[in-house]
Amino acid sequence: MELRVVVIDIWRGKAYLPVQARYETGGSMDVEPVYMANLTAEELIVAMEKVLAAGHPRLPALTREEIRHRADPVLKATSARTWKELSQTGASYVIGWSDKETRIDMSRLDKKGRWEYDLAKTRILPSEAPLKDIAVIIMDDIRSRPEVWQ
Repeated sequence: MELRVVVIDIWRGKAYLPVQARYETGGSMDVEPVYMANLTAEELIVAMEKVLAAGHPRLPALTREEIRHRADPVLKATSARTWKELSQTGASYVIGWSDKETRIDMSRLDKKGRWEYDLAKTRILPSEAPLKDIAVIIMDDIRSRPEVWQ
């Protein structure tokens, strides 16, 4: 089983879920479409199902110049000017599925005000965990963070 990944970026009371494309040489990148959802477990589930159905399109290797001039689909969808602006009052979650487990990583701010993943908050579930369980965990974390919930 190939690792499946869904990224959920929260900003200004909405969730943004970009499709995750994979480079032929390894690594991944956010690509369009970016699905938007209100902050409810039900809407997160619908958006996660769409991202999972899209799969992980393959990308050829891009040069640094091509990456630098590329319009970021999440920034475009949110209308944030920079990732730092997005991270200041937002949150990010990465859900990864493997044969052995489902892993949910949750963001926090580093000393420079950028997202990093908080290992203390990482949740490991069985690989067959339903999307409902994942959405409830994410919604519980969002509700615990007033700077994100608004």
